[in-house]
Amino acid sequence: MHLLLTNDDGYDAPGLAALADVAREFGKVTVVAPDTHQSNCSHGTTTDRPLEAKEVSPGWFALGGTPADCARVGLLHIARDADWVLSGINDGGNLGVDVYMSGTVAAAREAMLLGKPAMAISQFRRGRPTDWARAARDARTVLAQLLEHRPGRGTLWNVNLPDHDLPQSPEVVECDLDPHPLPLTLEVVEGKYVYHSNYQQRRREPGADVDLCFGGRITATRVAHYAPLHLEKR
Repeated sequence: MHLLLTNDDGYDAPGLAALADVAREFGKVTVVAPDTHQSNCSHGTTTDRPLEAKEVSPGWFALGGTPADCARVGLLHIARDADWVLSGINDGGNLGVDVYMSGTVAAAREAMLLGKPAMAISQFRRGRPTDWARAARDARTVLAQLLEHRPGRGTLWNVNLPDHDLPQSPEVVECDLDPHPLPLTLEVVEGKYVYHSNYQQRRREPGADVDLCFGGRITATRVAHYAPLHLEKR
């Protein structure tokens, strides 16, 4: 199995290194990730300039573009034979409506649109540094369950790992996305608007991903399934 890895935290992020270490247990790994931090960039792509990819180590490329660009360049040029695209491990949750802002999820979504099964993996945290060894262990649990099933082309999973202190990985639960928006307020500072929000106090739809992940479960949401349209040549 050939796994293409990317993220939105940058090619040198510890979450990407943790995911690569685990992914190598399941197959060949190629990495194409942004050369700078791209958090909250959503599904933006770069169309106003050429994209440069630098191979910083064998099979590990830093691209001067967005996460969605990385998925495109990876699948269309660098790793054309990839079987799966894995994006993450993001340093912070991507729960509920976060999927619309997240560059991590956007990279996986772009892979889905290009006809590959894809998975975005994020680590929810409660205001303390991320334990990457624990995150890697929990990601291994998820990959062992989801990679063994061969979904149809263009399947997108959004996975969130909880912040916990258990000696083993929690249960993986398939669930829906929480539909509620983040609780935002705006403060005017010197004529400019400043967002304020408390991620921990967001609404929790019972049984949806926010509620379950905050409660200590690993959540897996099948966000979308896209069958690429193949037009007949005339």
